[in-house]
Amino acid sequence: MNTNLKISNVTKIYPGCVANDNVSLEFNSGKIYALLGENGAGKSTLVKILSGVIIPDEGKIYLNENNLKLNSPLDAKKNDIGMVFQHFNLFETLSVFENLIIDSDEQRESLREKIDTIMKKYNFSIDLDIPVLNLSAGQKQKVEIIRCLIRSPKVLIMDEPTSVLTEQETSELFLSLKKFSEEGILIIYITHKLKEVMQLCDEVAVMRRGKLVSVSEIKNENIESLANKMVGQNLKTIKKKKAKTSSDQLIKITNLNFTSEDPFETNLMDINFSVNRGECLGIAGISGNGQSELFQVLSGEIISEKNSIEFNNNYIGDLSPQERREYLMAFSPEDRLEQAAIPQMKIFENVALNNFKSSNFFNNGLINENKIKEHSKKIISVFNVNTDNIELKSQFLSGGNLQKLIIGRELITSPDLLICFNPTWGLDVGAINYIHETLIKINEQNKSIILISTDTDELLKLSDKISVIHKGKLSKIMNAEEVTSEKLGILMGGAN
Repeated sequence: MNTNLKISNVTKIYPGCVANDNVSLEFNSGKIYALLGENGAGKSTLVKILSGVIIPDEGKIYLNENNLKLNSPLDAKKNDIGMVFQHFNLFETLSVFENLIIDSDEQRESLREKIDTIMKKYNFSIDLDIPVLNLSAGQKQKVEIIRCLIRSPKVLIMDEPTSVLTEQETSELFLSLKKFSEEGILIIYITHKLKEVMQLCDEVAVMRRGKLVSVSEIKNENIESLANKMVGQNLKTIKKKKAKTSSDQLIKITNLNFTSEDPFETNLMDINFSVNRGECLGIAGISGNGQSELFQVLSGEIISEKNSIEFNNNYIGDLSPQERREYLMAFSPEDRLEQAAIPQMKIFENVALNNFKSSNFFNNGLINENKIKEHSKKIISVFNVNTDNIELKSQFLSGGNLQKLIIGRELITSPDLLICFNPTWGLDVGAINYIHETLIKINEQNKSIILISTDTDELLKLSDKISVIHKGKLSKIMNAEEVTSEKLGILMGGAN
């Protein structure tokens, strides 16, 4: 039976913001649909309405001409709408089977039989009796998909499904999604990776500022046309120039180790590398393989042996983040709202966080708020942060604008080295474009970057040299020109 999903005149208004403005869309089984838009475009709100997380102010949802009342996620599930979220909703210490049955009222025996049938049908090879924490990112995602398939959904919504997958795992996912589509499941695919849209999808809907602005067949589009539709203007093509060869070593990491008492953290083992001035070293890896721990050690959040990190001819392994900043290092962590900024604090207050000891901000031992505010206005202007209200709490900035503010706060001091971790995570194409341009300019000014990222396209675009971290170990350093996304994917999966 064909499935028809119709969104009719859906509107959702928040104080000061129209998230969805009279949106009407129609989807039919047999096709894979992409839903695109910048941060704040309204696609997340629309998807949350479809999954029962948010109730619209106006409008209706029809599935096969039945008017759906989606007042909760359970209502969505009962109406055959399944959703796989970007962040896995699994209990790490429970077994795969326990995770799959946790919200089901079916008998364990019959449910196990159903799960076995699903796994055989789609060639999902997963041990149901091992803890989820022992699974790869790709396997965890398959568990989430199985949990949806148990209910025989008519609609399957995928939210940024490849953000933590290798190239090979992404290919496997695409094969599965195409098979689901052929069998009559209607698939809606949300991503910021336009290359994936071109590879996988049949039709694409683009939202901007709460409105639906375009619906088209993918054969009539390309990456550039989709990006331009999302931002409402033509984006510049950004290309990194080949780095000038330099023998001036800026930072050297020697026999760096980290052993954690937390079983959910990854130990670092014998990390060795160096970065010269003007270089960008990219470090790839699947989430959970030591990237977070490596960033924390390099930034000083975790103290290491003094001689393990040499920066500008100074041993700094035992120094704090603030002390390292005084040596002209800068840091942009992965979690913008928890590690880099305090959501409830105002913009100008957050600006002072990385430089609160600066003499520029004090008069006779007292904080000079006006100087901090002037400094904040300069960052907003130079780094194109879309706000003129420095009194605004940081939590109300979009992800892209908050990231611009954080990177601007770090770079305004003209550091010699920027260490950043997933700097464009979850951002729209316009914000990504701007941040990539900014990072390229840093290198052109003979400044250095250590870029830790799960995005292989980003790494290949920005890096001069690339390594891969897997289970806390770093691969050999490779020239970026000699590396393909396929090769990176293989190394990220653990191959030598």
